[in-house]
Amino acid sequence: MRWLELSVTTSPQSSEAVAAKLLELGAGGVSFEENWDWDKAARLGLGDIFPIGSGQKENIVVIRGYLPLSFLGRQKTTRLGEFLSGLQGFGLAPASLSSREVDDSLWNEAWKQYWQPTAVGEKLLIVPSWHEAPSDPRLTLLLDPGPAFGTGTHESTRLCLELLEGQIRNSDSMLDIGCGSGILALAARLLGARAVWGVDRDEAAVRFSRENAVLNGLDAVTFMEADLNSASCWRILPKVDLVAANLTADLLLLFRDNLRGVLLPLGRIIVSGIIRQRLDEVKESFVHAGFVLTEEKSDGEWSALLLELK
Repeated sequence: MRWLELSVTTSPQSSEAVAAKLLELGAGGVSFEENWDWDKAARLGLGDIFPIGSGQKENIVVIRGYLPLSFLGRQKTTRLGEFLSGLQGFGLAPASLSSREVDDSLWNEAWKQYWQPTAVGEKLLIVPSWHEAPSDPRLTLLLDPGPAFGTGTHESTRLCLELLEGQIRNSDSMLDIGCGSGILALAARLLGARAVWGVDRDEAAVRFSRENAVLNGLDAVTFMEADLNSASCWRILPKVDLVAANLTADLLLLFRDNLRGVLLPLGRIIVSGIIRQRLDEVKESFVHAGFVLTEEKSDGEWSALLLELK
């Protein structure tokens, strides 16, 4: 199968909005390439997009998403371009869009060359399924993300995992909202949670999450395909001790009350995927909704919060 690879080059300030738009347009997942420097931007001919030579040292981010190669995919590319052209009108940094056609084999091989075993926090080692697991005292989680988001390499996922490993108790039930590759749900089970659920709107994400559970020999983990924008979806989700939601600031604010509704009394929630500029807004919203902030972690432009119900 052939795909359209859409690459958006922008600053971290706009990366959250771009990623959310790609997901809205139907990209099965998004990837981030960060820590580009301004010299690299100049070599790529992006001087009209970014103020090369201005002395500014902010990193550049490339967000990539994949859409099926079709007339509809081309239409969605046009819609993405229109969205990007309006970013500055919302006070966000400008962005540059490029696209190319790729096939499954090129995409998969490029991904495999890029991703290596990754130690996260104090307890976890995330290992690509095509690598031999190294000898390591950490808990090893084998993972094949397919087209889904969640490998442990992005800051938002790492922050979530670091908070998660300090929160799991053997009697805990856990729910992963927007499970992607299943990495958070599977890590929770590996860390000792007694029962775990993951939910995502993307069929491919749910399928790969289930395959990853089998790959690791983990039981008591259930993955479901559901539209989180539907009120009926939230009504069928279980009530749990701990929720993890690695989304975007906009989605966290949109789903705030739903997230509260799936927590048991004194339940805890980890929210991640929050860009620095939106951190105070998200904190204030959740505190206003009856949560108590107990821990905050940041890595570069990204932050994650641990909150408890009052």
